[in-house]
Amino acid sequence: MKILIVSDSHGTNGPLRTAIMKESPDMLIHLGDSEYSHSEIAEWAGAPKTACVFVKGNCDSFSLDPSFKSDAVFTLKGHKFFCTHGHRQRVNYGLLTLSLTAQEQGCDICLFGHTHVPYDSFGDAVTEFDRYYGSDGFSASPRILNPGSISYPRGGSSRGYMVMEMEEDGRYDVKYCTIS
Repeated sequence: MKILIVSDSHGTNGPLRTAIMKESPDMLIHLGDSEYSHSEIAEWAGAPKTACVFVKGNCDSFSLDPSFKSDAVFTLKGHKFFCTHGHRQRVNYGLLTLSLTAQEQGCDICLFGHTHVPYDSFGDAVTEFDRYYGSDGFSASPRILNPGSISYPRGGSSRGYMVMEMEEDGRYDVKYCTIS
């Protein structure tokens, strides 16, 4: 199963459409600040055949659709995902709150956007927390992923996205891809 993970397209949809056409994903996850019609993006991806998950970013205030949530939690092939934009967890100031929120939900994969900078790590923030305060009974730290911005990168990164290839047995691989 191929999962396309994107964030922060901010209404500039050329790169998003390019990534969808290039990757032909089985699932699309948009981590907020799309500032565009989610139904149209889902159509580009091939919905309803292609599963689509959208979360609300801080710039997505235009949507009055009550089904458009700030977070999404779902299970796929034995992995529990926590998807959020990240502004509510104040990711610009560190990832501890994000990681703990994902752990509280029992998630082992945590996806976020907002910073416009790619990130891939196994819960370093919680490891640091545990060193000082001890484990609080949470499950292992989640893998934390941010695809950066597909339209407006920051921090010297390129316009990019992530592709997660997931096997039936739950094994998965993640790669970061750029768009020229």
